[in-house]
Amino acid sequence: MQLLKQQIKQIILASIGLWFLSACTIQQARLPPGTIPMSYVPTITEEDQAQEIFFDLKEDYPLDSTSLHNDELQAMFNNLAAAAGIKAVNWNVHLFDDPKMVDVRAIRGNHIFVWSGVFDVVEDRDEIAGLLACEIAHGLARHNHPVEFNMATEIMFGVTDFTASLGIMILSQGAVAISGSGMSRWLYVEAADLDELDRVYDEQQIQEMADIAVNILAYSDYSPAALLSFWKRAEADTDMQRRVKRLSRKISPSERVAYLEAAMQGMPVKQEQAAIPAAIAGLTNNLL
Repeated sequence: MQLLKQQIKQIILASIGLWFLSACTIQQARLPPGTIPMSYVPTITEEDQAQEIFFDLKEDYPLDSTSLHNDELQAMFNNLAAAAGIKAVNWNVHLFDDPKMVDVRAIRGNHIFVWSGVFDVVEDRDEIAGLLACEIAHGLARHNHPVEFNMATEIMFGVTDFTASLGIMILSQGAVAISGSGMSRWLYVEAADLDELDRVYDEQQIQEMADIAVNILAYSDYSPAALLSFWKRAEADTDMQRRVKRLSRKISPSERVAYLEAAMQGMPVKQEQAAIPAAIAGLTNNLL
């Protein structure tokens, strides 16, 4: 019996090892620079899942729907939505009252959650608008949608689930019998911070987010430079780094500055701004 237990243990460890070696997600196709993706209407299932997360958060954080901050936030989002060419009515923006929490999150289903601590670390509304634009960008690029795994990983998930279930049943001498279906996938998603609220984006997604956000801001009433200033200030201030740690996720302020600076090199010029020099040039030609 002891030998059998040892063999089961070895099988489980081997399966887990192979799982980590082969586990990887299917990368999304890269978005062309300067592209603002089209919005989509969430499915009923996605809306229900987003609402469930929203209701869970309301149990932990007071919802602020009447303050001036909330009104300002809604107005900012409407302005950014117009700049991005999306319908604001298809999105939901919620403000939670928790001064200690500095965070902005977008989840699948077009829900954006903002915690009031953000207002204590920004210098002006342009910086808040910049943070909102980043989450809108993630949502439009569908970075917050469930990850897709390659076939080898799916097979390994199944092998690991079966092995774990069999091992538990044998080790408990049949006293415990559970179905491990989906267990490995869930563990991977949790360990890799790929769940809805703790999603950590990869390098490609951060690059795309920065490019999309800068484009949205360039066509809005808000300055893209303010978003860059926010992260530069965080880069230089260790206390601010501590406060925005959750907001920054696992991407350091200096890395965010680099991504934003690269995105701003290809920043578009507003059509109305570009029309002024053109009009002046045309007037000059007529006079000559």
